[in-house]
Amino acid sequence: MQVYARDVPWFDGFPKDADVLQILWCPFQHYYEGATVPYNGIAAPFVHVRYRSSRDLSGGFSTPPEPLAVGEPGYLPSPCLLRPEPVTEYPHAGALGEEFEARVQEWETAASDNMDPEDYEPRFRWELTTAPGWKLGGHEPWNYQGYGGPVRCHSCGSEMRFVAAAASLEWDGGTASWAPAEFLDEPVHRRRRQEPTDVRLGSSETMRIFTCPVSPEHPVISDLQ
Repeated sequence: MQVYARDVPWFDGFPKDADVLQILWCPFQHYYEGATVPYNGIAAPFVHVRYRSSRDLSGGFSTPPEPLAVGEPGYLPSPCLLRPEPVTEYPHAGALGEEFEARVQEWETAASDNMDPEDYEPRFRWELTTAPGWKLGGHEPWNYQGYGGPVRCHSCGSEMRFVAAAASLEWDGGTASWAPAEFLDEPVHRRRRQEPTDVRLGSSETMRIFTCPVSPEHPVISDLQ
């Protein structure tokens, strides 16, 4: 993924004298052992995060270059033109404390009092909290296991900065409220609308990418949720 600062004026993650963000990965399974680079022992592409100045970039490619070999079909993204759009989202309820999480649970339960239990939907998590899909900045997504606490740098212990999410799905049946309305009216093309990059990580999971705010030399942390 390559993003220019001019296209995402709301994102404040660019270091001084840098206006290009590049997220690169090796399209092979990398099994991490120990705690020097990975966060949770994932088997997924190895990630690099690079901030650069557009003044230092020259030339370009008429077509995106492709690697000579790919370990998994879902590790080679289909070329996509990004049209960044800011959205409003909220942190996972667990990140705001047990009291707030309990209040959210009460609110969701009250809203579903007259519903069949099988129709119960966690509205805060699916419709208000962390947006699904590929995104830059914002709040890091968490899976069904819930909030696991701040992600910390393995070099200095600082709380890591969430940079981006690379997702297998932009949205699903539970998070369809995040999809553009016109996409929901085209059931025949629904799958294509959900998987525009053709990326498939794990069991249709999302890769979270973190960097250390103290030093860019500290290893990137990535995991699957």
